[in-house]
Amino acid sequence: MIIYRARENHLYYPSDMERRKPSSSRHLSDARDSFEKDFGRIVHSAAFRRLQSKTQVIGSVAGDFHRTRLTHSMEAAQIARGIVIHLNAHHPLFNQENALDVSLIEAAALAHDLGHPPFGHRGEEALHECMRDYGGFEGNAHTFRILTRLEGEEEFGLNLTRALLLAIMKYPIVLDEAVNEEQYRTTGKVLPPKASVFACDRQVFAWVCSSFTKEETRHFLATTDYPDRHRQTKHKTLECSIIELADDIAYGTHDAEDAVHLGFIQLEQLKECIRPFARSEEYQELREAWNVLNPLHQGHNHLRYKLKKVITALISTFITHIQVELNERSFHSPRLKYRVYLPPELQALLEQLKQLVSDKVIDAQRVQTISWKGAYVIKQLFQAFMNEERLLTEHDRYLFRRASTDEQRARIVCDYIAGMTDSFALRMYDRLYGQSRSFFDI
Repeated sequence: MIIYRARENHLYYPSDMERRKPSSSRHLSDARDSFEKDFGRIVHSAAFRRLQSKTQVIGSVAGDFHRTRLTHSMEAAQIARGIVIHLNAHHPLFNQENALDVSLIEAAALAHDLGHPPFGHRGEEALHECMRDYGGFEGNAHTFRILTRLEGEEEFGLNLTRALLLAIMKYPIVLDEAVNEEQYRTTGKVLPPKASVFACDRQVFAWVCSSFTKEETRHFLATTDYPDRHRQTKHKTLECSIIELADDIAYGTHDAEDAVHLGFIQLEQLKECIRPFARSEEYQELREAWNVLNPLHQGHNHLRYKLKKVITALISTFITHIQVELNERSFHSPRLKYRVYLPPELQALLEQLKQLVSDKVIDAQRVQTISWKGAYVIKQLFQAFMNEERLLTEHDRYLFRRASTDEQRARIVCDYIAGMTDSFALRMYDRLYGQSRSFFDI
């Protein structure tokens, strides 16, 4: 059980366990601590269940065996858990009293993709284009909105701890403040900036940051400005840096594994990434992985089993070689004192794997045609719902009629569409614009 810690050399303080709505007195038989309760609230949320039918990299039309947004989130959480266990066991900064909390980081990793709309990043871009004049849309900001408003209680959402909300804020900036219209003109595309909060959720954002000192807040909210690009954030919390790395590892390994089995990536292309480590003395597991991978070919009898061993070795190598950087500035909050990172050669390997997935899978014609269709479906649904409120659910129709501005009405429509699974969005589109097979098919 976590004890509220007050001394500065401990990682978690009473403010980290605070919730916007004070929790009722704990039952004597409840052995769970604050972060374990957060974990339970996230796992049992409707938004978490919907991830099972949302696109990760390859849409559901390609089959039912590859990763979805749900299985990706579970694997990212497992990798994040592995990082925490490794750091607690082997890094001098995280001894028994200063240990990172496994439940906190695993729960935040499970929640990190809750805000993604149907059809992956193309769906995100389509919703942002629809919402351009109404506060915009971005998946990370919608995650924050789900956790603090849309799930659970109307005013408090899931009422999670401050530490968990800080752990999922990958880009601590309000979306409106990150927008640079020059990027739209330069690229000709209405791509969303990276942000963790919508303007309508600014008050909750201020509460989350209120435990920091003024100097810490300035550091946490620092940004980099560009003449022709959206403003970018510079910092995140320690826990968020762990989750970001775990997310990247899951994307660069598990999604590459799926891509090999589906024929998007050839084994030779994967071999080229690992070949430089074939004789490595420093990374023994990568050397052993190369010995397993090198003789494999696409029709190998035990390809799935052998490739899994290679992927496992990659993940293990990344986890066991993670390093911790101490912020040179003397901050009170441990959230801002440290961040994790990979050695340059392993970071380069991970970036190469991620780029391989991007080039050979995300940009593949088969994937892009489905993504384009998904973006078109979202735009058509948005237009229909904005023009005819009776197409909304009874609850959303009630909110729509109570709204006093177009921006509020658009956000209600956006929330509804972003919460759809891929299959539900397609069925809704088919019902409105195509041939619906049954009155009860949605």
